[in-house]
Amino acid sequence: MSLDALRTVQAFTDPSSVRDLQAGDTLFREGDEGDRLYGLLEGVIELREARGSATERITAGHVFGAAALVTGEHRRQATAVALEPCRLLELGREAFLFAVQETPMFALALIAGLEERLEQVKGGGA
Repeated sequence: MSLDALRTVQAFTDPSSVRDLQAGDTLFREGDEGDRLYGLLEGVIELREARGSATERITAGHVFGAAALVTGEHRRQATAVALEPCRLLELGREAFLFAVQETPMFALALIAGLEERLEQVKGGGA
C-alpha cells in the first residue's frame, strides 16, 4: 500500500522536489517544525527518538513525515538520518493537503502505510 502513497506524492511533485542525502546526513531533528512529507525513492532512513531507544527504518517505496503536517504544533517526533545514500521526494504542507483533498485514496494509503510500519515496530521487524 505504501507504493500507492509514493505514486501520489510523485504525481503532486515536480523534479525540483527531489532531494539527495549521503550516508550519515540528518534530514530533520526531533522537535523541528515539520512542513514537508517525504517519499523515499532510494536508500534507507532511520528514525530515532531521543527519549528512548526506539528506532525505525524506512525503506525505499515508503512515505513518512505526515504526522508533523497534521498535528497541532507541526513538530517532528523523531530524528531522521540517512543510513546510506538516499533520494527523496519532498511534498510541502499545501501540496499535501491538496493531494489529500483531491485523492482521498492517498489518505487511505498513508493510513495503511502507517499501520504497516506500526506493526513492524511492534513486532520488532523495524
